[in-house]
Amino acid sequence: MSKSLKNINKITLALSAYAITTLANADILTSVRPLGFIASSIADGVTQTQVLVPAGASPHDYSLKPSDVKRVRDAEFVLWVGEDIDAFLEKSIEKRDPKTVLTISDIKGLESLLGETSAHHHDHEHGHDHDHDHQHSDHDHEHEHEHEHEHEHEHGELEQDWHVWFSPAISQRVAEQLAEQLIQHYPQQKEKITANLAEFTQQLTEKNNKLSKQLSAFADKGFYVFHDAYRYFENAYGLKQTGYFTINPLIAPGAKKLAEIKQEIEEHKVQCLFAEPQFTPKVIETLQKGTDVKVGKLDPMGEKVSLGKGSYSAFLQQIADDFSVCLK
Repeated sequence: MSKSLKNINKITLALSAYAITTLANADILTSVRPLGFIASSIADGVTQTQVLVPAGASPHDYSLKPSDVKRVRDAEFVLWVGEDIDAFLEKSIEKRDPKTVLTISDIKGLESLLGETSAHHHDHEHGHDHDHDHQHSDHDHEHEHEHEHEHEHEHGELEQDWHVWFSPAISQRVAEQLAEQLIQHYPQQKEKITANLAEFTQQLTEKNNKLSKQLSAFADKGFYVFHDAYRYFENAYGLKQTGYFTINPLIAPGAKKLAEIKQEIEEHKVQCLFAEPQFTPKVIETLQKGTDVKVGKLDPMGEKVSLGKGSYSAFLQQIADDFSVCLK
């Protein structure tokens, strides 16, 4: 092969690599995976959807890496909550053209669908959180945090619940708004995006009916969750959470905390205790020992569900099945 031909081949390969990289960046980027289910359903056949927070990581304590900042900058469109859950994105989002961003917390008319949550939202939860993740050696620092929690309980402060992907109604509104903005961004794909939205709506309607029937048998079953993230889902399908234990998954709960949880399980005749993937089997085994409570697992990020058309409905079905298995 001549030297000039080799050079031509190198240039061709370089251009191909550049084209692939460009295509890879021409996508929708969502902050968390469940939002990726909505986006990938609406953008199916139009553009690719990618998720920023990786599998196994929690958005509650996630920090952007330089590569993440680049992904936010290079994405053609970004879908995020805009409050609490993915607040780590705020500075990067500010640098983008507002037309290429959908901030869920800014969607008009969403206020009536948003719920509230707090450390004392249920009567059973008073005092649960006083020492849940403050296992510091500095006693004064621990006492300060406990005092802060007591202060919150006294004044009854509520926080907005931004786990909005667990609300079928909110997710439908997100899908509609996303479709509207994507049509502006990809006007030549209006027909495809409109068809995707119609299919999303039909699937969600059918799934709502199915899950309401599936979960109606468990309306009187008590259960506890570790992470207070499922209220929208519970309200949508008639489940009644007995309570929750706010435990930092990065810090194993101490003996005192475990004893409190076991006492609550016995007092309220809890049928099921739902863990999440990040909790170690040892903690679960300790809580289960000496009680009749069953242990289930809920995955709020839907790690086992693949992105694509129908993925949001598949995510709801997975959560419903996880509840059913433990509560039946």
